[in-house]
Amino acid sequence: MLTSSHIIIGAAVTSRSHFKPWQLMLAWVGGFMPDLPIFLMVAYSRLVNGAGYNLWRKPDGLYWQEPWQTFGSISNSFPLWALVLILAFVLFKYSSRFKTLGLGLLIFSVGYFLHISVDFITHADDAYPQFWPITDWRFYSPISYWQPEYYGRIVGVLEAIMGLAIVAYLVMKFKQWPIRIAAILMALPYGVSLFLHF
Repeated sequence: MLTSSHIIIGAAVTSRSHFKPWQLMLAWVGGFMPDLPIFLMVAYSRLVNGAGYNLWRKPDGLYWQEPWQTFGSISNSFPLWALVLILAFVLFKYSSRFKTLGLGLLIFSVGYFLHISVDFITHADDAYPQFWPITDWRFYSPISYWQPEYYGRIVGVLEAIMGLAIVAYLVMKFKQWPIRIAAILMALPYGVSLFLHF
């Protein structure tokens, strides 16, 4: 899915109107972080290789090369992030000294885990090894959020409609204007997506 979709899904599920600003930020950042290696890869490629360099095409695109595959495996690993989620829950539930830290980590890791869970079902032949480092096996989903041969056009339209509905929900739920503005900015890619699909 688009990174903006992951961000607003994480925000909608983990944000609460009574949260402090740092807690709200963690809710949004948790949905973004699994895609950080991709943004770093693109920035690195632009700086080193310039525009027009092959990033995505198999087998020689930068996405398919090391160290980017390892970075993606780490950031999309169910076992690793399940451990973080469990640690966060234990700290929040059972530690009075680290309860605040546990809550922050829990907010972040739930958004993070939602992201990699949705990616699990929307990445076809571009999937990461989702259970790294236990195995290099990959689940290749029969649907893709972008590839037309894997229903990408249909998924893209459904994602845009869902994204706009979540943005509307966030704007109604939160009275703080910075949150509302951030949600509206997250809606911009959906306009582009719908334009490209029709």
